[in-house]
Amino acid sequence: MTTGSINVRLENTLSELDRARRWMLGSFVGVNLLFPTLLFVAAWPRPWKGFAGEESPINWLSTIQCTLIALIAFGVWALTEIGRRAGTEPLQRRWPWLAFSGGFLAMAADERFRGHELIREKFLKPQGVLTEVDFLLPGDVALIGYVVVGLVLSWFLLEELRQIRASLIYFVAAIVLIGISAVQDSLDLPFFHTPGFRHFQTVAEELAEVWAQMLFALSFLLVFFQKARNLLRGLASDPTG
Repeated sequence: MTTGSINVRLENTLSELDRARRWMLGSFVGVNLLFPTLLFVAAWPRPWKGFAGEESPINWLSTIQCTLIALIAFGVWALTEIGRRAGTEPLQRRWPWLAFSGGFLAMAADERFRGHELIREKFLKPQGVLTEVDFLLPGDVALIGYVVVGLVLSWFLLEELRQIRASLIYFVAAIVLIGISAVQDSLDLPFFHTPGFRHFQTVAEELAEVWAQMLFALSFLLVFFQKARNLLRGLASDPTG
């Protein structure tokens, strides 16, 4: 096979890869805009119904998205490992991608099986941990703990995310939104108990959560496809290696 034909095939493959990237990014954005809109319309004149409760449709979406993000992060780790062995990836940390993959699987399980509520009811409240703080729900700090752990792990990804500006922007925006969602879930302020505000808070909290997941997915997908491009170009430049 001549160098010219290899280059033609490579460019065709990269073009298909770009098309797949656009399709996947657009799918995440479309679902996260369309699904909540349908919930509003279907539950009208009480649009918050689709967002309330652990068995709500929005929680179903959240569980699926966390699982998908875990798979994407694992895919990034796999491409990084393959690229390192093929010489297309610089020596860098790979374990944070596995950590984020496991973390999002844990979040999916938490969404499905109410993990943070079980921690609160079975461990924190009975032990009196943070049960007398005026502005917090008694013992309801597990989600904030998740965010703190995520922030620590995020530090180890920043160097790699900086290489793709959009990926870094999406990631930082996701951290901000998930932090807002976690704080809303844990706060207990007097005006939170008024019916109108409670409904608004429920919708805002769930939207912040699923849109943060969308942004994490966009950020990780950009890294995934960039690594795939690097690997293909590297292999094409050394077809015997």
